[in-house]
Amino acid sequence: MKLLSLINKKVHIIGINGIGMSALAVYLKKNKIDVSGSDIASNSNTKILEKNGIPVQIGHKPSNVRGKDMIFYSTAIKDNPEIDAAKKSNIPFYNRSKLLQLICNDKFTIVVTGSHGKTTTTSMLGHLLVCSGLSPTIITGGIMNNFGQNIYLTDSNYVVVEADESDGTVFKLNPKILIYLNVDKEHLDYYKSYTKLKFKIKTYIKKVSKNSLVILNNDDIFLQKLSNLSKNIITYGKSIKSNYYYKIDKLTEKDSRFNFFQQNEKIAKIKSPLLGEHNVQNLCAILAVIKHLNIQISNKDVMNFKGIQRRMNTLGKIKNSILVDDYAHHPTEIQKLIEVCKLYKNKDFFLIIEPHRFSRLNDLYSDYIKILKNIKNLIILKTYSAGESFEKNMKDSKNLVNDLNVLSNNKVSYIDTYDELFKLLDTLVNAKNSKIIVAAGAGSISAQMRFFYESRKY
Repeated sequence: MKLLSLINKKVHIIGINGIGMSALAVYLKKNKIDVSGSDIASNSNTKILEKNGIPVQIGHKPSNVRGKDMIFYSTAIKDNPEIDAAKKSNIPFYNRSKLLQLICNDKFTIVVTGSHGKTTTTSMLGHLLVCSGLSPTIITGGIMNNFGQNIYLTDSNYVVVEADESDGTVFKLNPKILIYLNVDKEHLDYYKSYTKLKFKIKTYIKKVSKNSLVILNNDDIFLQKLSNLSKNIITYGKSIKSNYYYKIDKLTEKDSRFNFFQQNEKIAKIKSPLLGEHNVQNLCAILAVIKHLNIQISNKDVMNFKGIQRRMNTLGKIKNSILVDDYAHHPTEIQKLIEVCKLYKNKDFFLIIEPHRFSRLNDLYSDYIKILKNIKNLIILKTYSAGESFEKNMKDSKNLVNDLNVLSNNKVSYIDTYDELFKLLDTLVNAKNSKIIVAAGAGSISAQMRFFYESRKY
């Protein structure tokens, strides 16, 4: 099946308001494919879809798929009446990975994947390739501030795509260039064990590197071991043993400055608006692609990148308090977020964490403890279930707070409701001291922080 075969068909997407599915829906529409969708609730992506002429039904009902020729569904969808109706009516249905495959087939596809940093790396790479004149289609899992949405559509033969490990999507793609950023204990609910995840990654990299360029993070212990699988694998990182490496010049709350080397030759001095060494590392991977494609960019192009929504996203300032929204929901991501916030000198740092999923909290409980036990001004919200059930012998946010308070001299606060959070935030922003308040999580915390800011910014 090819994408062109969908042009005369009516396509329906279940879970269309998701950040990934909405981007793919817009891509189909721009390619003259009749597409509709449904989801359990409206969100900001619904407006983008409707603006692009894509009707969205709120609520999952069998009638939504009546008269449709093909169904694609988000991997977040489990038991669903529309899929049941498709089965009864013999309507073909496929998950998100199949749709992404169709889009990427016959294109010069650059895939960005890994446990952390995919969205920002994909977006920055896409932005720089647009600046270079290649003007690829860009498909990401976040809203790109340079383009105002999660997809940038062109007629170019180039596609830059963020591919997720969470549902195995990435392993079904056959890119011309593959960037593997890092490997961490993530999505173990899907892979069942870290060992199985790593085996899957090794097998995939070995397969792709037979005919395509694979760019691996040489600072990642696991990926470093895979660098000898093929002559088509190159490495990047802080280590001078990498094919491309960087040396930090200066990291501040305003920018990051570093020198970029190929082998032992300094080839660029870079100033980036992305904060923290982890973003320098990811930019090193991007610059490796730029060199491989033999195209030219300027440092002005790098500095013109406006970032991603929900990635160290400053909502604004209330009195002497800066409010920041971030998507970090894994201990490693939270650690990087903390490192960036330490760059803000002369400001008190308050960190609000909304643990995401009971399974993740329990799988990585010791990592949460390790990362958070010495953090001052730490506030932990009730665990965001994301549809999971709390099972016997599981730990939740209350357990995390209690354990942190036993292990640390810093008092950690537990917040059970958003109303309680708002009362605490009101107290904080009305205090005279200068502070940065960062809220992190993949659940409802982002919307709640935005509501708090919008209702009090005047």
